[in-house]
Amino acid sequence: MSDPRAPTATGGPLTGLKVLDLTQMLSGPYCTMILTDLGARVLKVEAPGKGDTARASARLPGNDDPKSFGVYFNSINRGKQSLVVDLKADAGKEIIRRLAKDSDVVVENFRAGVMDRLGLGYEALRDLNPKLVYGAIRGFGDPRTGESPYADWPAFDVIAQAMGGMMGITGPKGGPPTKIGPGVGDLIPALFMTGGLLAAVLKARETGQGEFVDVAMMDAIMAICERPLYQHTYFGDVAEPEGNAHPLLAPFGSFQCRDGWVAIGCPYDPFWVTRTRIMGCPDMGHDPRFALGPDRARNADACNALVTAFTLQRTKDELADLLGGKVPVGPVKTAPEILTDAHTAARN
Repeated sequence: MSDPRAPTATGGPLTGLKVLDLTQMLSGPYCTMILTDLGARVLKVEAPGKGDTARASARLPGNDDPKSFGVYFNSINRGKQSLVVDLKADAGKEIIRRLAKDSDVVVENFRAGVMDRLGLGYEALRDLNPKLVYGAIRGFGDPRTGESPYADWPAFDVIAQAMGGMMGITGPKGGPPTKIGPGVGDLIPALFMTGGLLAAVLKARETGQGEFVDVAMMDAIMAICERPLYQHTYFGDVAEPEGNAHPLLAPFGSFQCRDGWVAIGCPYDPFWVTRTRIMGCPDMGHDPRFALGPDRARNADACNALVTAFTLQRTKDELADLLGGKVPVGPVKTAPEILTDAHTAARN
């Protein structure tokens, strides 16, 4: 039997799809990287000179070659072909027109209006290739789908996290808003764009008509911050940072142990009963303060204190052995621990 992780004979389900990649930094390149991983042919276009701004980030020590690239750039541009084009020059614009005419998808993440001013916006390229799907990731969207007062503002990950509501509910309870570690303000819009592009490609193949796909970074973050908006519109609450706890569930969060932290979630009552039995206090499984989910949420501090008293006496490995497969548990892992984890090896 062949290894299911091995590449297919065709190279992936998107083999034959041609993508013209005019993106830079993280959001756009991450989107086109996924398309590359799925088999698409992605041609990444960079400006003369330094190219994509991300090239210079995280170079290996001692590497000062301005034409080289660091591991950050490499991690999100793998598998792509590369071309240097000066978009401001007439000859460069003509190259982009020729490439777009033969492409299925164009993706860019410039500020609104940049490509239009160059004569390379959606309408101009659509006239050359009616089936073209054109994707744009911007901080606050494109005026074609809704004029934002912030349309001219530049944006990065932290801006999207701040304005989309994510930072306002992240961080220690009573403390300042906190940015989530990974650049999700870029990565989440990239994932939305990937889905939107593929849906539009399917439609273009059926109808012969492409379309403009617009993702605003702020919108994408708002879309996944599910609780703050309904908590306010339904109940009038204003969500604040909750630390590593959950405002509606207990125990649900991270708990300190002897050599670090573990994440534990017991939203369902049977999980809580099992957990109290393993902790050696089975009566707590039916205690009226904790027996049902809403009871545990109302008495979250006392509930979490019980769990913490148990975890502080044990290591991450001991807790994984005791609780793994019985209640939801997961040690908080560092990069070396992730790389040596049996799951990582099994999943390649």
